[in-house]
Amino acid sequence: MKSTFSLFDMDAIIRKSGADRVGEDASMKLDEFLTDCGRDIVFLAKRLSLHAGRKSITREDIMLAAAQFRS
Repeated sequence: MKSTFSLFDMDAIIRKSGADRVGEDASMKLDEFLTDCGRDIVFLAKRLSLHAGRKSITREDIMLAAAQFRS
């Protein structure tokens, strides 16, 4: 599977969270996880925009959809 995000960026996120060393497999797994979560958030945001009678997804749609995953 092709990475959506750069492994360098995934490594940086993990290091900023406190890790001293990061395996490439950890960076690849974080990329996979963020991509999957992002797709789910966009799917829900699209449903919210359609429910509101809009074709465009707004920032608020993304924020509302993301809030569903934080709870």
